[in-house]
Amino acid sequence: MNLEEMNLEQVNQRLAELDEIVERSQKVEEVDSATEEKRSLLDRKAELEDLQERKQAALDLQSGKVTADKIIETRKDEKYMEVKLTHDSPEYRTAWLNKMRGVPLTDIEERAFTGSAYVVPDSTANKVIDALVDMVPLLNEVELLRVKGNVSFAVQSAAPAPTKAAGGAGLDEATTTLVQVSLGSYTLATLVRIGADIASMAIDAFEGWLTGKIAEQLSYKIEEYIVKGNGSSAPTGIDEISWTDNANAIDWGDTALADDDIDQAIGLLPAAYDKNAKFLMSKKTFFNNVIGLTDTNNVPIVQREGGKYLIRGYPVLFSDKCDVNDIFFGDFKRGVVANLSNEIKIERDRNLAYNSWDYLGWCSFDCKPSGINCIVKIAADIVV
Repeated sequence: MNLEEMNLEQVNQRLAELDEIVERSQKVEEVDSATEEKRSLLDRKAELEDLQERKQAALDLQSGKVTADKIIETRKDEKYMEVKLTHDSPEYRTAWLNKMRGVPLTDIEERAFTGSAYVVPDSTANKVIDALVDMVPLLNEVELLRVKGNVSFAVQSAAPAPTKAAGGAGLDEATTTLVQVSLGSYTLATLVRIGADIASMAIDAFEGWLTGKIAEQLSYKIEEYIVKGNGSSAPTGIDEISWTDNANAIDWGDTALADDDIDQAIGLLPAAYDKNAKFLMSKKTFFNNVIGLTDTNNVPIVQREGGKYLIRGYPVLFSDKCDVNDIFFGDFKRGVVANLSNEIKIERDRNLAYNSWDYLGWCSFDCKPSGINCIVKIAADIVV
């Protein structure tokens, strides 16, 4: 059917068909053809909608519902109306992903997209965060904030003591001890590359590839900072806590790790942090030094429940960023504060030398131990 013969319903139906073609197509030529046809259909749609409005205006004028002055004023305002797409709308997500793929946008999408080239759609940014948490389980264990800019976070180091008074007497306000944790902003960035035929990928497949690759690269550095960040123009990690043997650490020296070392560490942790306490270590440390430990009755101290390991009933977390022979035990939610002060940003650039597209993904991150002594370290070389 010729474009001039199509009515509004037929135009909308064809537009929906083209959207499906673009999403599932693996051929650049087919995507380009569908995009070109879509542009013509959108012009036809605008023409038919305008005609429909004019007919309705004539009917309203004939029936006396509105005056001629009101119709002229309304259409004058419509002339300058622009389409507004919010970052959480499906339409913005489609436009942004098409732009990232190098697929031509419609005139309406281009106008609505102006000025938002690097604002990642909310749903896409959340997928990156979800992927980060999947790849770095520690992000689920620490106190993770998403506050723009620098932030100071108050951590309660001890519960307020209740006051005693006779019935009916005045009460003094109980005081509590708070520790201020100040977080800054350090930029973490990664570059991923894909061939120039990216436009042939379906939208969902492209989004999955892009978010997965960027999250994978950023996760390595974030995990390293949470565990080993030295705090020198960089985030501060768990291992930068000042450790003292028999105070907040157990030094198992030159001998082999024993179940008694584990028990002593558990005993050092204040009872207030026991409920959410977990062990953290590398898999090498766990399988070389821990999994075979037994108590004096030859009962293993490690159990396995539902595919997860427990030591004395406490869950075990693994991280390759922990040094071999280092074990951490405590409430990491209370012990470490982290902040993604800038949401995930993604930028695209053409690389002619490699006939590819380069995607720069970056965010701003900082972390720091809370300083409330809710983590204990077990190691062979505790420095007093």
